[in-house]
Amino acid sequence: MTDTQWLMVAAAALALIAVAGVMAWRLAVARQDAILRTLQNDMRALCNAAVGMGDRVNQMERRLRQLSERQEALGLRQDQLNQEDPEARSYTQAIKLAHKGAGVDDLIEVCGLSRGEAELVAMMHRLGKE
Repeated sequence: MTDTQWLMVAAAALALIAVAGVMAWRLAVARQDAILRTLQNDMRALCNAAVGMGDRVNQMERRLRQLSERQEALGLRQDQLNQEDPEARSYTQAIKLAHKGAGVDDLIEVCGLSRGEAELVAMMHRLGKE
């Protein structure tokens, strides 16, 4: 083999190596592109989920505000009723005493309830604690 032939064989081998390198590089780039697309899709899904969760939190906060306002309004209404109706005030006081652990006789004496009323309030209090 002459020098020219050796040079041509070496050039061909070098060309084959270069082609193989380019093909390997393209394959690696294609894999990285696929991974990148997957990560982008995952990120998009996470962002959508975060937005959805934020909307849900806002909705829950609105509902909580509404319930708090309603509870406050009901509390004011109960206070109004207690002021208008002394009998309702004695039941409210009996319930508060029952929550503090007062017995039936205490409810009768302090609130002026009948024994049946006092037993009912005490029983409801016990059921509420269990």
